[in-house]
Amino acid sequence: MRVTTGEVIRRIRLSTGMTQRELGALVGLTQPAISQLERGGPAVHDLRVLRRVARALRVPLAILAVESDEEANVNRRNFLRTGALGAGTTALPSGARSPVDNRTAATSTGAVRIGPEEVAEIAANTNELHELDLLVGGDRLCRVATHGVRYVEQLLDGASYTESVGKSLTSAAAEMMTAAGWVHYDAGRLDEARRYYAGAAQAGAAVEDGIAVAHALGNASSLLTEWNGGTPAAMRQAVQYAQAASRAALGRGGPKLRALLAIREADALGMQNPTQNKAAVTDALSRAHRAYESSRGFDPDWVYLPEALLCGMTGIMHMYLGEHAAASKQIRAAVKGSTAWPREQAEWCVQLGRNLVQAGEIAEGCQVLTDHREAIDQIASTRVRQKLELVAAAVRPHSRAPEVREFLASLS
Repeated sequence: MRVTTGEVIRRIRLSTGMTQRELGALVGLTQPAISQLERGGPAVHDLRVLRRVARALRVPLAILAVESDEEANVNRRNFLRTGALGAGTTALPSGARSPVDNRTAATSTGAVRIGPEEVAEIAANTNELHELDLLVGGDRLCRVATHGVRYVEQLLDGASYTESVGKSLTSAAAEMMTAAGWVHYDAGRLDEARRYYAGAAQAGAAVEDGIAVAHALGNASSLLTEWNGGTPAAMRQAVQYAQAASRAALGRGGPKLRALLAIREADALGMQNPTQNKAAVTDALSRAHRAYESSRGFDPDWVYLPEALLCGMTGIMHMYLGEHAAASKQIRAAVKGSTAWPREQAEWCVQLGRNLVQAGEIAEGCQVLTDHREAIDQIASTRVRQKLELVAAAVRPHSRAPEVREFLASLS
């Protein structure tokens, strides 16, 4: 049984001989606030708190980002009323003002004044979400992401800030929503992911942040593919989203961002109709590699496109086109190059097995999956598990082969 985040904090703190008061002094909280935290208080859903606690305890943040086995009936009103720290902060007033309307709001009694430092902290939280998903998978992070978005939305509606800070805060909110959308997508919660992506695109458009819009649209295209049960109409829309994202990033987007969105475009085209779209898939993939090797534009911190991911996505494109030998070579490079990111590596292992099975190398594909089964099992990603189950369905007719039987047995 998985323990709660608060219990993990308590156990690590006790193992170091640290008191609640000492931990509180290190992270800027009172002893009662630490006690609340360890009992599962609302602050366990705030990455700002968890990051400070992880640093104080000298453990990876991923260790603290665990999901409670109990029903997540967290009092959201308490969370917002106490802000991100769980104790002692001023209540935020309610209201329905838009981010633009509120950008020059005057400070009122009890209102929170937001400056560049708070916006930077939200951006850091967003980056932490992306990193944690690469480490542990999205299933464990949905609640943290949801509270992160609610906190930013509450600031937009009720806090006080200047026009320039308001624009930055709205852009930060858009990126937090996109991160939450990805986490929910990884957890297989597609309807919630769609809502987050739609909100992110709207927020980015409101402040003319083309990069934020591109990020939201590029991710949203993945939700509409055949892999997620998309209809032909949804597949066409996925291509439109991906192409719109690529255009939105052309102005200011840096090498990795432009490459990432070109790959999203190739992915949508390949999933729609690999035979009919072969030339377009090849063109988009070529643009991705050219962009990756360039030096023009700006890449935000959240852009994640190491060489291993580029190899892996290139391999997926080859797989769509039926070029399985080339696909295996690229995906093996992705597996080898992603050892620092367990969720990412687990996904590439599944994709390698999938490609080998599609190529007719069924025994080898099953052996790859069996060899990496323990690592795959450690990842809390519904999306990765669904891909694994689809491979299993494809090989069941070949269960006479010992490698297939071993793989299928490992699933039970």
